[in-house]
Amino acid sequence: MSKVEFLKEQIIEARAFVNRLISELPEDLWYVIPEGTDSNFIWQVGHLLVSQNFHVLTAVTGLNERLGQLIPINEYNRIFNGMGTLHRSLRKDLISTSKLRKQLDIVHEICLDNLDTLSDTDLLEKLEPLPFRHPVAETKYEALSWSFKHEMWHSAEMEAIKRELGYPIVWMK
Repeated sequence: MSKVEFLKEQIIEARAFVNRLISELPEDLWYVIPEGTDSNFIWQVGHLLVSQNFHVLTAVTGLNERLGQLIPINEYNRIFNGMGTLHRSLRKDLISTSKLRKQLDIVHEICLDNLDTLSDTDLLEKLEPLPFRHPVAETKYEALSWSFKHEMWHSAEMEAIKRELGYPIVWMK
């Protein structure tokens, strides 16, 4: 198995885990911030959308024009970027949950298509030029590897939010 294939498999598995969590919480609860937490499901999902775009597309192959035509990524970057922000939740009805779910899937599919254009040699290269220093990666491999690790980190937060809203942990169906 090539390194690209391995990374793609990990990204797919992490998203399958997140999709399971998403399916377990009714969308009418996505804007609720449970007591004792500082976030809600809608922000977590939006954050995963912009993060996957950043780590899998922007840092690895540059801005993706197709994604920019389908999703207001610049607006979403302002809303869902987590680096250094204290506000990790959204107010009710800013973005419909069903729309954001569809857009999360669109970003994921574009990312998977993008991975198919890479070779293992590409993974050794430095990141594409970015407006700020990447928080953990210097190479394309490191950015892609961080993408699925980051997604699993946030799935733990999503699980905690879900549990606080009365939906217990369901281990691997």
